[in-house]
Amino acid sequence: MARFFFSLQFRLVMGFTVVLALALVGVSAYVGYAAEKEVEGFEERQDEARSAGVMQVITNFYATSRDESQLQAILEQAGPLSGRRIIVRGRNGEIIGDSHERVGGRPNRRPPESGLVPVLVDNQQVGSFSVVRDPSLNIGPEGISEPAAASLVSAVNQSLLWTGLAAVALGTLLVSILSRKLLAPIKTLGDAAQHLGRGDFSQRAPAEGASEIRQLALAFNSMAANLEDAERQRRNLVADVAHELRTPVSNIQGYLEAVKDGLLQPDEGTIETIHGQVIHLGHLVEDLRLLAQAEAGALQLHRIPTRMPNVLRSCVDAVRPRAEAKGITVNLEADEAMAQVEMDSTRISQVVNNLLENAVIHTSAGGSVTVTAGVDGDRLVRVAVADTGQGIPADDLARVFDRFFRADASRSRATGGVGLGLTIAKQLVEAHGGSIHVENVVPTGARFVFELPITASNNPAVSE
Repeated sequence: MARFFFSLQFRLVMGFTVVLALALVGVSAYVGYAAEKEVEGFEERQDEARSAGVMQVITNFYATSRDESQLQAILEQAGPLSGRRIIVRGRNGEIIGDSHERVGGRPNRRPPESGLVPVLVDNQQVGSFSVVRDPSLNIGPEGISEPAAASLVSAVNQSLLWTGLAAVALGTLLVSILSRKLLAPIKTLGDAAQHLGRGDFSQRAPAEGASEIRQLALAFNSMAANLEDAERQRRNLVADVAHELRTPVSNIQGYLEAVKDGLLQPDEGTIETIHGQVIHLGHLVEDLRLLAQAEAGALQLHRIPTRMPNVLRSCVDAVRPRAEAKGITVNLEADEAMAQVEMDSTRISQVVNNLLENAVIHTSAGGSVTVTAGVDGDRLVRVAVADTGQGIPADDLARVFDRFFRADASRSRATGGVGLGLTIAKQLVEAHGGSIHVENVVPTGARFVFELPITASNNPAVSE
C-alpha cells in the first residue's frame, strides 16, 4: 500500500485533484463576488423604482388634494407594500406623514435627515420625502420577508461547494481509471526491463498505448535486440577466440612435446613450423588488441599530409605477387595529382591491405581486383576496391562489418579468420573521420568503398 503513494499514478491523481480544487475555488470566489455585486445592483435599482413610485404618489396627492389626513392614510398603505418606511416633510421641513409612525405621537425612531427627495408641483417645491431602509421594517407584501444579498450569495456558494465536491470526486475517479489504463504499458515495460536486467535478453515490450509510450516500447525493444545481439556476439567471440587460440597453441604444444620426447629433432624445419604458429597466434592477439583500442576511442593516430596514390601503390605492390600466383590481375587507377590527405598512413595501409586480402581470397583464377582513387570536390578522397568474385549475399551486406561476422561460419583463419578484419577496417576509417560501405556489382563481385576527409579539421581524435 505504501508503494502506491510513491507511484506515478498516485501523483497524477493528486496533481489533477489539486488543480481541479484550485480551479473550483477560484470559480466559486468569482461567482460569489459577481453574485453579490449583482444583488447589490438589483437592490439599488429596486430602491430607485420604489422612490420613483413614492414620488408619483406624493406628487399626485399634492396636485389633487392638500388634506394631510388623507396623506397619512396613503402612506400607511404604501409603506407595507413597498417594504420601506416613507416619511414626508412639509415646505418648512416639519413631518406631515409617516408610513410607520402616527404624526403627533411619540416616535420610536428618529427619522433620517439625509436622503431627502424634493416634491415639485409646477416646478415649485412643496415638500420632501425620504424612503428609509430599516431592517426591522423589512417586510414586503403579505408579510413575506425579502432575502438579503448575503443569503443569496451564501446559497450560490453552497450550491457551488456541493457541485465542486461532486466534480472533484468524479474527476478523481475518472483520472484514476484513465491513469491506470495509461500507465499499464509502462508497468509492463518496467517488468520487461527488470527481466532484461537479470539477463533475459529475449524480453520485448508490447508497442501499445499512446504514441509516446509506443515509441518508448519500440526503443526498448531495439535496445533489447541490440543487447541480445551483443550477448550473442560475445558468446561467439569466446567460442571463436578459444577455437582460434586452441589450434596454434595445440600445434606448438604438440611440436614441443614431440621434441622433448625425442620424436622430432629440433631442426630448422621444426623450428620454422613452430615459428609460423607463434606468428599466427600473435596476429590474432594483435587484432583483438587493436579492435579493443579502436572501439574504446583510445587508438592513437599519427596524421601527416600524405599522397593517397603512394599508399595504394605500396599496398598493391605487396599483394600483387600472391595474386598473380593465383592467376588474378591487380590494377591501380589513381590520379597522381590529387590533394594530400592528413592521415595515419600505417593505419590506412592496414585498411587497404585488409580489403585487398579479402578480394584476392574471394576471387577465382582469371579474375581481377581493381583499386581506384578519386576526389569528391575539395572535401573527400574516395577509394574503392572491387573484385570479380562471387559477391556477398544480399542478406549479409548490412552485417559484413559486424564483429566476428562470417558469411560462411565454417571458414578458417586462412580463408577469412574470425571476422575481425573488416570490423577493424571500419573502426580505423571512422577514427579518421571517414566512412566505409560495401556493395555488390554486376554481374559478379563486390566493391568496398571508403572515404576520408582531405583535411583533419573535422577529424576526431587527432594526434600528432
